[in-house]
Amino acid sequence: MRKLQKATVVLAATAVIVQCSMPSGALAEERRIALEEALKLAAAESGELAQSRLQIQAKTIELMQAQGAAANRSEKDSSLIAKPHSLAQDLDIGLKVPEARKLLGEAKRELASKELQLRSEVEKLYFTTLQAADNAALLEQKWAQAQKRLATLETKLKFGAAGQDEADKQKEAVDRAQSELKAARLALKSAKLQLGEKLGFDPASAFTVEAKPDYVVLTQEQMWKFVAYAEEHDFELYKDMETRKMAEEKVHLTRKLYSAEFGGKDMRLIEAMYSAPAIAYEPFMANYDSLLGEIKRNWEGLFLIPVPVVPIILPVPKALLQGEYDGLRYFDESPYSLPVSMLEADKARLKEQDTRKKLINNVKKSYLDAKTAEEAYVQALKLADTRVTELEAASKKHAAGWIKDDEFEKASQASEESQKGAISGYYAYMSALSALNVVSAGALDSAWKPGPLPYLTIDDGLEPIKEQPSEPGGDVPSADNGP
Repeated sequence: MRKLQKATVVLAATAVIVQCSMPSGALAEERRIALEEALKLAAAESGELAQSRLQIQAKTIELMQAQGAAANRSEKDSSLIAKPHSLAQDLDIGLKVPEARKLLGEAKRELASKELQLRSEVEKLYFTTLQAADNAALLEQKWAQAQKRLATLETKLKFGAAGQDEADKQKEAVDRAQSELKAARLALKSAKLQLGEKLGFDPASAFTVEAKPDYVVLTQEQMWKFVAYAEEHDFELYKDMETRKMAEEKVHLTRKLYSAEFGGKDMRLIEAMYSAPAIAYEPFMANYDSLLGEIKRNWEGLFLIPVPVVPIILPVPKALLQGEYDGLRYFDESPYSLPVSMLEADKARLKEQDTRKKLINNVKKSYLDAKTAEEAYVQALKLADTRVTELEAASKKHAAGWIKDDEFEKASQASEESQKGAISGYYAYMSALSALNVVSAGALDSAWKPGPLPYLTIDDGLEPIKEQPSEPGGDVPSADNGP
């Protein structure tokens, strides 16, 4: 485990370098911002989230209005002088509350989706700032070492132990290191400015960010838990599910209204076909047209009305007694409302299935992207281990005079580059996890484990992907689910 500890120091030490390089007075004034605090500040600052919260309040009021309107309509319809309705009016009344409830649920899910998107944006800015700080710290260390070597060469030059060319080359190295450090500090300043803007800070505000190493266990078992969580919480899938439920509710209500208006006898064939596992629409439409024909015939011909005073029976055309919404008039301009609503429900079911399939594929792809980033990070850490060991050996040989300055410089630069690679690998890994968290609708929020990645024991992810478990669970992966 010695190598693991060395690689851990690579990242931990850089944060210390950033702090130690600052004047003590500046340190006392600067505010330390942890990631969770940054997320809270950004949420409080976000106008988009504020609008979504207002939208929830508006939809809550609309639901109350819909419930009141439904109760009011029920009261009016119980009156002895209540007016009849058309099918469109009955559907509007019957679907008013479910539709309002659907819109309220979507508003709440949309807020959760926007919160997740904001989290991803803040994490990206936060990690960019951290990486810029780490890079600046490494370059500051490089500049300090270059200055130290220049001072040593200048001392040797006085005593004739070094040449002027060697000293000139080292001066150039110092200038390059100083220029690189300036560029890194400007990049850090830019990153902090963008992050501070997201958090609502004044541009002149002084603050620092801090890294707390953590990781997520990435195994196929966890992947399916991420998928299950995404299926339960993804906003787009939720909308399609609610649209499908609403379409099915409309079909159910339409059938109920048909039966109430025309009676179970006329609806018998339609109901029999509807209850079949899969509806064959051609024979269904043939029976439906027969239903419309029967309804039309019911209002053709004559009513024979007896006249009490004069013992005769008066024939009256049925059409003269047909009310505004009797017979086919009940449909108003939508005589095929039931088959149309059934087709809409079928389309909604297919849309939901397609969205679910795409979501599952996206989670799997994002999981594999995260595994790829994890592997790249692991290799970077292993290389950093090797370079640290090589630098330690070179340092001892250099102190003993067994190797020249350029050989030691080469080992030092190799170690520096490996540390940069480890830092880049770490933030690429964190970015991939952040992307996976967004795709899986926040499934990783409770899956983080504290500490450095135990890269010597992680799952390689090369096993074939199995079929999705029939009951994958849907519970949020917790920190206890370790390898």
